[in-house]
Amino acid sequence: MSELLIAGSPLDSLAQKKARVVEIRERARTLFDAGTPGIQIAATLCGITEKFLLDLVAQSLAGLNDAARADLERDGAIVAIGGTGRGELCPYSDIDLLFLDGGRRAADFREFSTRMVQSCWDAKLGLGHAVRTVDECLAMARQDSEIATSLIEARLLWGNPQLCERLRRQFRKKVIDPRRRAFVDDCLSARAAEFPGGVPAQELEPNVKCSVGGLRDLHLIRWIGYALFDTCDVDSLRLKGELSMDEAHAVRSAWEFLTRIRFDLHLAADKPQDILTRDEQLRITEAREIRGTVGQRPVERFMQTYFEHSTALAKVARRFAARHRPRGIGKQLADTLLSHRADGILRIAPDQLDAAPRHFPRLTKDVESVLNLYRTSALYGVLPSARLIEAIEAGVRQMSDDLTPRAAQLFMDIMKCTKHLGAVLRSMYDTGVLERVIPDVRHVRCLMQFNQYHHYTVDEHSLRAVEVATRFSDDTGDVGTAYAAVRHKELLHLALLLHDLGKGFEEHHWEVGRRIADRVGRRLYLEPQQREQVMFLVHQHLEMSHIALRRDISDPELVLQFSHQMGSAETLTMLYVLTVADITAVGPEAWTSWKGEFLADLYHQCRRILSGTEDASASQVRLNTIREGALKKLKVLNPDYGVPPWSLWAERQLNGASNYYLTATPPQRIAEDLHIMRELEPDDVVALARQDAEAGTIEFRVLSRSSAAAAGCFHKLTGGLTAKRLEIVSADINTTHEGGIIDSFRVVDHDFAGASPPQRLQEICDVLRNVLRNTVSVETLIQKHKRFGAESRRTSISNLPLRVEVDNDSSDNRTVIDVFAHDRPGLLYTVARAIYQLGLSIDLAKISTHYDQVVDVFYVREPDGSKVSGAERLSQIREQLSAALDEFERAGHRRFVS
Repeated sequence: MSELLIAGSPLDSLAQKKARVVEIRERARTLFDAGTPGIQIAATLCGITEKFLLDLVAQSLAGLNDAARADLERDGAIVAIGGTGRGELCPYSDIDLLFLDGGRRAADFREFSTRMVQSCWDAKLGLGHAVRTVDECLAMARQDSEIATSLIEARLLWGNPQLCERLRRQFRKKVIDPRRRAFVDDCLSARAAEFPGGVPAQELEPNVKCSVGGLRDLHLIRWIGYALFDTCDVDSLRLKGELSMDEAHAVRSAWEFLTRIRFDLHLAADKPQDILTRDEQLRITEAREIRGTVGQRPVERFMQTYFEHSTALAKVARRFAARHRPRGIGKQLADTLLSHRADGILRIAPDQLDAAPRHFPRLTKDVESVLNLYRTSALYGVLPSARLIEAIEAGVRQMSDDLTPRAAQLFMDIMKCTKHLGAVLRSMYDTGVLERVIPDVRHVRCLMQFNQYHHYTVDEHSLRAVEVATRFSDDTGDVGTAYAAVRHKELLHLALLLHDLGKGFEEHHWEVGRRIADRVGRRLYLEPQQREQVMFLVHQHLEMSHIALRRDISDPELVLQFSHQMGSAETLTMLYVLTVADITAVGPEAWTSWKGEFLADLYHQCRRILSGTEDASASQVRLNTIREGALKKLKVLNPDYGVPPWSLWAERQLNGASNYYLTATPPQRIAEDLHIMRELEPDDVVALARQDAEAGTIEFRVLSRSSAAAAGCFHKLTGGLTAKRLEIVSADINTTHEGGIIDSFRVVDHDFAGASPPQRLQEICDVLRNVLRNTVSVETLIQKHKRFGAESRRTSISNLPLRVEVDNDSSDNRTVIDVFAHDRPGLLYTVARAIYQLGLSIDLAKISTHYDQVVDVFYVREPDGSKVSGAERLSQIREQLSAALDEFERAGHRRFVS
């Protein structure tokens, strides 16, 4: 192939270089399409690329005479390092090269290096390179673990072999051997730094290189193997007895699986791409012709396989590091001085639980013995040592699933713990002990939920939910107080562990979960009332968020019904804590302050009812207190509100305000709203913007005394906000008793990373005023700004159907419409306009991004103020809204994307 580089014009040479790179990548594509193993393709690609690099070297030296070329080759070297040194390349990976300067012809060598680098760039090869002497390499490697690890598999590509060998020898002698423990610690610290959020977790859009269980964990094993055992090879580590047969097999299987996935991503993108996005997951699943099951989509089965490999690789890397991480003399001395005995044979050190190997058979002979060990671990807050963990795992493989009453009691004792429960449960899950106690856990191992809202696999989410709950012991707010009040925390923790085990089946997971909770409760020998309480919590784990976030909790009748459903203050408190922990564990952005406010409000209302401290008139007393507080605030704004006629006007406004507005709006804000309304002319519209930097949102508040402005205001305002590329996250709709409006929208402005500039806020406020004054139509705005759709369109990945539910039972005087749909720009406007076209007025709207879909809830009335009645009318509403949703889905944003 080197004949392509025959001297010609500079332009011809450049075109030939690019063509050569294209040819190399096409060779990789051909091998991939033929089903060649990924590791083999990576090695082949690296070999072909190296031949091309040598051709570029020859071209870079072409202008020199023989003596000058010989001098450069004698006093310099090009060394493949990093992934290139390992002999592995993906199609668009950077080529890692070290230009090793021998020092005697430094200027000439560096000039040659510059020409060589430029040739690589001209050919469109990604390059990671450095020009250094041996001494510079050693000095920098001692300071930077990333540089050090890149040199581990350094390999001569061109130049002086003795110079390259000198680097390898000196690197071993001066960087690794004198500081093996520090080097291993540096490698582990660098790997841990890639997970700033704390505990590494399986991400649902993983980076196949850097995420937990990615190829970086394979590299970690190789680096530690080199430092401690002078080999990077997995099979060599197995032959030395440092990796077991099973571990070596797991590593090689994951290595092959992940490498082929990485090749697939690079070739599909025609550029470096290591993130397995949801779109790519769907594409690869289809290409591999993976079939689904009754309870799992094809893509979920593919990703479960992915996570099985990545989890296995991460586990081996973690165990290998723990097993071989050198402990310094100071650490060993501290362990000796500060450790003490437990149960006669266990040694409790400051950071681990250990025992002499001769005691391992006794400690791991059955489930009961292992649970006794883990109970000690939970009580002292230290996990079993690496060698004890391996003994537990080996013993678990021989155990049956039978559970004695004593073993069940030991497990429930563990579940009573708070501070260290999460870490202990993770260790039990990692070793397989948890599956021996609760066999149903096996089903959710590495099980994913393919939607854009969950960030973790089901097993990871369940463990995180328990960890979130135990952290509430340090919380001083509502949920912390509630958690402290739970008397049987072991039942709460058990319910959290079980609450999603019903996923992955055809039936609703809360129904399956209830049966699992029943089965587990019997297996753990729980008392009937305890078993029933766990069953209730699992079965109802979505109910409190449903009521708080999708219903009008200012409705006393609704709150009373929910309180009766709870049955006791203890059950209510447990469900409240479970709900907060469950939502928080969904992902980093799932929990918000406004969700917390609604849930806490519902919890306190229900608790007063269940504790007998609230009678039938308490709700009215609370509303009167709010009115009085708002009136006081009004008098501060203007003393005129203390005397007629304005005092009478203010009282009329407050008495005519909806319960929801009064309970959901702070008294100061109520006073400000009324003060603005008083100053308005009959046809005026006011739009105000207020940024919340902490929440990353903007609140737009729209007020008008005009009943004309109120007509269809909700769909006009949502249309205006959508046209300005804003994501609406919540909306409060309030109609005054005189027919005016006080509406509030909380939005996210994705056009700006930080605060939106004042001119942007003013522009949006102008749009809101204009759509209500009918000086501009929403349709015109959407056409004007339709370019935004293509940029912000969010791919629908949920397989849940679009659904419209009409609820005539939750409220005595209004009909509730629930709309379940996929989150896309323009959705809320489409639904609101359809409701307006049905002749319905919206009293209240609650917008929430649910776990699997968007759920928009609307409290509506007929034009005469009554709730909807008649089967035919209810059917019409359901059918027309469903048709509007279907059209919106089919059109693919025709109104928003050109």
